[in-house]
Amino acid sequence: MKTINEKYRLKGDKVIWAVYIVFIIISLMWVFSSMGKTVYEKQGGNITLMLFKHFFLLLSGFALCYISHLINYVNYSRISKPALYFSFILLIFTLLYGFVFTDSKAASRWISIPLLGQFQPSEIVKYIIIIYTSTFLANNAKTIKDKQTFINIVTPIILICGLIFPENFSTAALIGLVCYILLLVGGINRRYYFTSIVVLFVALGLFMLVSSKVEMFRSSTWSNRIEEFRNPDKMEINQTNIALMAISTGGITGKFIGNTEHARFLSESHNDFIFAIILEEGGLWMCLITVTLYIVLLFRMLRISKNAKGDFGALLALGIALVFTLQTIINMMVATNLMPVTGQTLPFISYGGTSFWFSSFALGIVLNISRKENQNNSKLSMSEEEEIVNEDLEMNNEELEKE
Repeated sequence: MKTINEKYRLKGDKVIWAVYIVFIIISLMWVFSSMGKTVYEKQGGNITLMLFKHFFLLLSGFALCYISHLINYVNYSRISKPALYFSFILLIFTLLYGFVFTDSKAASRWISIPLLGQFQPSEIVKYIIIIYTSTFLANNAKTIKDKQTFINIVTPIILICGLIFPENFSTAALIGLVCYILLLVGGINRRYYFTSIVVLFVALGLFMLVSSKVEMFRSSTWSNRIEEFRNPDKMEINQTNIALMAISTGGITGKFIGNTEHARFLSESHNDFIFAIILEEGGLWMCLITVTLYIVLLFRMLRISKNAKGDFGALLALGIALVFTLQTIINMMVATNLMPVTGQTLPFISYGGTSFWFSSFALGIVLNISRKENQNNSKLSMSEEEEIVNEDLEMNNEELEKE
């Protein structure tokens, strides 16, 4: 008979669990160190309340990851279509929310929920569309080269990205890029694939041209950020220059945690620019540790994708791995002024409940896939994958009943 510790122990890839826990520790340390400006502006100088809130977010995120890693990942394929419809409704409501419930009278990316605070729907939608895309590709493997199959999968991807695009260009681009990589890996017709990419780029170019003449959505914000990146004013006191000053003063060993001199000037020092504070206080060695952790996470997830029992599990693990990796790269490039400001958080480290919760839940899905790895590397069909995974689940339940 198994002990309580054995029954409730962390299952799946142990390396990923270790990396995830280290990320939580890093987040707790550096969010605490960098949240001074936000505490002063929004909490009246009371850092205890915000730190307790962040600790609760981390704890609840860990709980979501634990719950998720126990759920049979095949179940997500069964609800992928209803979840997609829910995404459309949620995104449309979010866009209208700003016009109806706020004073801005403009499209919104956030919804305010009592007790929970601000909720960003695009954070859950990006994982829903990855689940849907993975399910569709796995279920339509025999007709994957057909024109109608291509239209049927590309249409919801474009619509989802189109609904997110008005107020969150970077997230829409991230989702579109990840889904298109999955389409290529899934074996979609390459002629239709590359033709659609050209059409999308032409449409985006025309939109940017028109929006530069007439204010549309947040076009002025986008153009200003691009212009600031192309022609930076080194003397201007802005977020990018402050972040660069923080990085330049960190050196190799850093100033040690709690000794930041620039966090109080960065409006998103605990969120979008937390990597700059890590470099300032932790120095180059902490930067290398953080980057190494993300690289380890990527390779472990790619290994899980490669060894998954079927195409659905393989594509799903790959899609989630791509989201984490691209988001990490974007955040670090913004902090080091290698690309314009986007607003993408640093996965598992930046402050933010919505992002951390759904990232943790998605990581739990990958951990569940890792529990059912196929060592012979032969991919199964969707029905075979579902059947074998369910057999594994039944065997586990029988073992528990015997105990």
